[in-house]
Amino acid sequence: MPPYEAEAPGDRRVAQVLLDSALPQLDHLFDYAVPDALAAELRVGQRVRVPFRSQSRHSHGYIVGFAEQSDFTGELQPIAEAVGPVPVLAPEVWRLARAVADRAGGSAGDILRLAIPQRMVRVEKQHLSRTDDQAEESPAPSEAERFQPAEAEDELAAILCDGGRVCVTASHGPQRLGTGEWVGGWAVQLARAALAVFETGRSVIVAVPDYRDLDQLRDTFASLGHAGVVRVDARQSNGERYAGFLRALDAEPRVILGNRSAVYAPAHRLGAIFLWDDGDPLLAEPLAPYVHARDAALVRADQQSLGLCFVAHARSAEVQRLIEIGYVRPEKLPPRRTKVVHADAAVAPDAIGVRLPEFAAAAIRSALGLGPVLVQVAAPGYAPIAVCADCGELARCRACAGPIAFRSAGRGACRWCGERAESWACENCGGRRLEQRGMGSQRTIEQFQRQFAGFRTVLSDGEHPVERVDSRSALVVATRGAEPIAAGGYRAVILLDAERMLGIETLRAGEDCLRWWQNAAALAAPDGRVIMASGGGPVVRAFVTGRTEEWLRGELRDRHALRYPPAVRVASVVGGAAEVDRAVRSLDELHGVDVLGPTPFAAAAQPDPAVGRLVRAIVRFDYAQGAEVAKRLRGALVADAAGASSRVAGRRNGRGRAEALRLRFDDRGVFDAASA
Repeated sequence: MPPYEAEAPGDRRVAQVLLDSALPQLDHLFDYAVPDALAAELRVGQRVRVPFRSQSRHSHGYIVGFAEQSDFTGELQPIAEAVGPVPVLAPEVWRLARAVADRAGGSAGDILRLAIPQRMVRVEKQHLSRTDDQAEESPAPSEAERFQPAEAEDELAAILCDGGRVCVTASHGPQRLGTGEWVGGWAVQLARAALAVFETGRSVIVAVPDYRDLDQLRDTFASLGHAGVVRVDARQSNGERYAGFLRALDAEPRVILGNRSAVYAPAHRLGAIFLWDDGDPLLAEPLAPYVHARDAALVRADQQSLGLCFVAHARSAEVQRLIEIGYVRPEKLPPRRTKVVHADAAVAPDAIGVRLPEFAAAAIRSALGLGPVLVQVAAPGYAPIAVCADCGELARCRACAGPIAFRSAGRGACRWCGERAESWACENCGGRRLEQRGMGSQRTIEQFQRQFAGFRTVLSDGEHPVERVDSRSALVVATRGAEPIAAGGYRAVILLDAERMLGIETLRAGEDCLRWWQNAAALAAPDGRVIMASGGGPVVRAFVTGRTEEWLRGELRDRHALRYPPAVRVASVVGGAAEVDRAVRSLDELHGVDVLGPTPFAAAAQPDPAVGRLVRAIVRFDYAQGAEVAKRLRGALVADAAGASSRVAGRRNGRGRAEALRLRFDDRGVFDAASA
């Protein structure tokens, strides 16, 4: 059943158990006695129920090993119960969870909650009842239908099966599958590479940012004769997810496809991990200890000597750093790119700076006669910015100080907490009238319905997602990242709001823009046009001229000089002033470490009266110091948590729960204006 021979206790009567607890002070192994009644059924990796602090209180956990004796001098409590017969924690997943948690100053149990789904007894019984000779859910393809890798795919598979680490820049253009569906060309490129590894008898894991990417890859794998992928998807029911997890545990090679948590999936004879678009923030885990799928994949590849393949239309700064230090090598074959034209190069000087220059408008009219046209905009809603109509001051929410925007023509609300701005008053002048600034997706499509009357319009954003459009003429307005796939590709792709996107107050604005623009340009038909409507500067120039990698190398040089990630690692330490001070003082004698702050900190969309007492310090450190920095900050966190428990949830001495110490390593938004 599992892809490993789950270890039994034998004559050993001590089980080492990791408790399933969110308390950081409990993030270590506890010794329990193996009772004679359970000795025959207990295995490494099994869920168990154990007494904790008293015989009447129990906790759940996982057996991670057996020992002949314990260092504990008292009497060991016996394991109370084996929770199911399946060893759900594979040894390699335990090693991975422990390593990435230590790297991020977190708890291994938090990682395992991402890796191991909730047990579903009925699903488990159905899985175990299958006989060894039962067929898979989908029939095996015939020899004629069997996937045949091309020579280049065989070469890449050989590199990956040998533990190589490769960066592949995906070509532009959608492709039609044998089933008739249209998908991004990247999905075909990635799926074929993954199946080339799978054909060698090894499992592969493919991790992607969101459900639309999952759907494209699912369709692509099916069209290539491999419909039986194991899917790891947050949209699945508990039963579906657990059934897929049990299939991944089977002693058979699998293609495992999922979102960021797929990197923790068990896999028999795992050969390679593929990551699509690793610069997408959706691959950063929002739950503690906040480990990015890329970092977990790097650790797992190193631990298990796996192949690792990063595929994207635009490299992230992190992958560029790995290339420059020789850890990852870029693919030699140049990708196919759609030519980009800047509208400002084709208009009169007095028209430069217009949101939609006439050159771009004419291109839209011409392309609409042939098929669909995509217009990418910066923001959803009606107007992304609201200001005081009297003094021009940026309008902020009275509840959480977040920015106010208009989701529709007459309804202003906070972008952070959703508080409506019905009784808003300007803090600067006392004015009560709001003025809309900027154009969101809804306002843009209203304008285009007037400007291009008679043509079908489609809106795609976070509130109105559209995955696909057909080949008929249509003007598709989409926010960045929400662009639908068009059958046959878009006849034109118009990129608006470059200045606004580049003006986002984040360290990664440039690389994010290149990723957004490249992903949109990749949806154009082979003979389609891509037009940058406005904007200037080095990032726009790099995109238009196709020199994005050259720009990224320069960006990385600047970050090295200024000690910004990914040239260095960072950790944010948030809590009460005394708690943060104690934590950062533990790093005093370490070389290659510097601390910014502490400074007052207010979390976005968190109108808690206690946040005014919080401070934040940002720790920057060299990669070589990462393990020691994480160890010391983790020690401070554990000491703080243990002290809070002894003070009855921190109520004594006026210490509130909001002031408890919090750590976050490698936060991509730590230098963003919204996080300050």
